[in-house]
Amino acid sequence: MNNKLYRKNKGFFIQNKGYAMTHEISELGVNRYYLSELEKSGIITRIKTGLYKWNEYDFDFNFELTEVFIIAPKGVLCLKSALAYHGLTTYNPWQYEIAIERNNKVAIPEYPPMKIIYFSKDLYNLGLTEVDMDGHKIRVYDKEKTICDCIRYRNKIGIDMVKESLHEYLKRKDRDFNKLVIYAEKCRVQKLVKEYFEVLV
Repeated sequence: MNNKLYRKNKGFFIQNKGYAMTHEISELGVNRYYLSELEKSGIITRIKTGLYKWNEYDFDFNFELTEVFIIAPKGVLCLKSALAYHGLTTYNPWQYEIAIERNNKVAIPEYPPMKIIYFSKDLYNLGLTEVDMDGHKIRVYDKEKTICDCIRYRNKIGIDMVKESLHEYLKRKDRDFNKLVIYAEKCRVQKLVKEYFEVLV
């Protein structure tokens, strides 16, 4: 393997937080044959067509989650995945649930496992927050929007998980009931939110 090309590629991947697109590598003067050799050698991994990860990069965060948002940059972590992110459930999701604004489409690769949930424009933007992970932007709904979404989709995610998330939410010192009430009204679940909390409180 050409050591000069190896160092050149490694430097570029590290500079880009462990990821690179095919066209970016081509601009370095590296042909696709050498890229294929790097992949066969296990030095890089193809995440999807045109996107690669440098396997030797020191990922000190959840790199699977980062890959999800490289694949779906306009996606938002939601439902069970958002509950797990906020520590509102003991459940460990086997796939990433990602909200996408209706009318937008995302090509889903085999890995990492992802499930797309389409939201209307208003509900897609409600409660959306951005978190920086080692230079990568991770988008996730805040706790209150996540609670409301889970109540909306209670028949799909399970009533027991909804109850668990509400119970955990009540323990949190950073909870915001005023925000929850506003979100519940916009999500049209205010009656259900009231009923659930009347039982739990």
